[in-house]
Amino acid sequence: MAPPTGPRAGGHVNRPTVRGARGAGVGKRRATSRTDRDGDVSMDSMTKPPTGPSALSTRGGRGARGGRSARSSSRLTQNIRNYVSEHDGAVRNPKAQFNKVFIRIHGLKDSKAASNSDGGLRSLLDFLERKSSHERPITFGKGVIRGDDVWLKVNQVDAHHLLKLNGFTFAGAPLVIEESTGPIPEQGSTGGSETKTSDTKEKLLAVLASRYNIEQKLLDLSALGADQTLRTMGAFENKALAEKSFKALMRLTATRYDNAAEKESAIQAVTLANNDILDVGEVFTLAQTLPRLRRLDLSGNQLQDFHKLSKWRHEFRLLEELHLVGNPLTNLTNYPTQVIESFPSLQILDGHRVRTPEEAAEALKAWFPVPFPRLPSNLRDGENNVASTFVANFFTLYDHDRLALVRQFYDAESVFSLNMGTEPASSPYPNYSRNLEIIGVRSPSAVQRLFSGGNVIAELWARLPATRHISLEQAGEWQIDCHTFPGLADPSGQGIATGLVITVQSRFEEVDPTKQLVGTRAFSRSFVLGPSLPGAPHPYRVVSDELSLRAWVPQQTSATAQVAPAVAVPVPPPAAAPPAPPLPSDLERAQMILELSNLTGMNAQYSELCLAGLANWDFNLALRSFEEKKAELPPEAFAAPTA
Repeated sequence: MAPPTGPRAGGHVNRPTVRGARGAGVGKRRATSRTDRDGDVSMDSMTKPPTGPSALSTRGGRGARGGRSARSSSRLTQNIRNYVSEHDGAVRNPKAQFNKVFIRIHGLKDSKAASNSDGGLRSLLDFLERKSSHERPITFGKGVIRGDDVWLKVNQVDAHHLLKLNGFTFAGAPLVIEESTGPIPEQGSTGGSETKTSDTKEKLLAVLASRYNIEQKLLDLSALGADQTLRTMGAFENKALAEKSFKALMRLTATRYDNAAEKESAIQAVTLANNDILDVGEVFTLAQTLPRLRRLDLSGNQLQDFHKLSKWRHEFRLLEELHLVGNPLTNLTNYPTQVIESFPSLQILDGHRVRTPEEAAEALKAWFPVPFPRLPSNLRDGENNVASTFVANFFTLYDHDRLALVRQFYDAESVFSLNMGTEPASSPYPNYSRNLEIIGVRSPSAVQRLFSGGNVIAELWARLPATRHISLEQAGEWQIDCHTFPGLADPSGQGIATGLVITVQSRFEEVDPTKQLVGTRAFSRSFVLGPSLPGAPHPYRVVSDELSLRAWVPQQTSATAQVAPAVAVPVPPPAAAPPAPPLPSDLERAQMILELSNLTGMNAQYSELCLAGLANWDFNLALRSFEEKKAELPPEAFAAPTA
């Protein structure tokens, strides 16, 4: 977005008289609206274009500065620079500050290291990294010295390790380490700059107030270069500052409302006419601030082709009216078609109806993919129902006796990993999460957090919060799938075995009895099952177990996500699960196989499969299972096995 020059010779933009800043928006002004033949507000009538060079162009002469001296103008320009520099980070990239906190460290100037060439900064950072890395390696980024303090921007999960060092002595000087709510101050900034920034903010708010029409719910940002207040502030002195100033205006617009619904109701139309915009990327933050805008006027700008408009292709999905008259791209042969395809809800283009409301609704619907149908659980685990038995036993034991669960299904070669997103520093999960996107692929923690061996897994599970899973009888709350997994190495050394891959999705209550807190999480868990070593307490084992956690969003409202622990309620102690019956010894198994074979006529091979499957070596259950399935058994089940 190029800087403005404004109309020459004191020219001005005709705008309705400002009535004050009361009402539902950032301000209030009245104007006589004009409607087109369809009854919609005609945005072309809201602002007359300036007679001189357009507002956001570097071309043309030097605009008047309202009689202010060059020194005064320079101070005001610096004020706007300070303001937009302070707040631009949040507008430019909302993800840039996500999960980051600012830390202020005092005491370096009093230390012996202050005489180093860099003021002792590197030595201080090395000291802090070394003292903070007891649980896992921690590396702090580049710090900066501002006055007597050192400032760092660190990951939230690392901040609490750093804050523990408050009061430590470094190079003979005690350190004061505290978290700051503000950003790192600019070089050479003073306390007086806060007052100047506040004055700048008030002036920008006054500009917004004078340009808001409450009756039309319109924010008039046309011909910004002709605005005397902005010109006097130097807000559009050059291209970079002009774009930052626009972002500052958008940020202030967003902060005027308590929530998105109030903002959407108050501002439904915006005009950016006659600003000499060359590319909508210069004013892209309009789409971030007002994504549900209904009417937009871009007439009288310098958009040459559709590439200059394409950055907004997937924005403004509810935009119903658009004006582009006066832009060079309107002369292109495929102009209407391209614009209509870019905005699915568009009905009025340059004052002409291009879609009916019904057609717009269908076009908007086509932009969103049809969700996959939610299919029922699909357990393809053969006639022995291994997956069904495993899932039923696993989650009951995980809630009530994790040590017994490990001893039954995990061995020295089993592996477990935990993946999850961002958590508060007080949560235990980040210390064990293996989410490579967060901790970094090159981090040695990625290797350390792959837990191998039943004893290690049991120790880890003991540190995780207690859980209470939804009952498996609530089938609608579970998604379970199972597939065969060929190519597993047979632990007995007899070649290749076939395993099972089981994926489970549901939710559980997470309980913290010490704090009397309970909340809900959604989870996904993926198992790979394979045959056990000879002599193991169970015929199959967990080869791999991966647990992924996320916030649970109730289906009835997607606006609130519950992350445990969240609500303080009394938590009764979990009911003790009935102890699992001990598995029979090898001799007892052989006797059970022989007895079942005599009673059913099945050979020893099928008798063992019947006992080790769903029955889990319960003889009576195996016998009932045979009676139910005997009509489906193949002839070879009753024939003697071939040598």
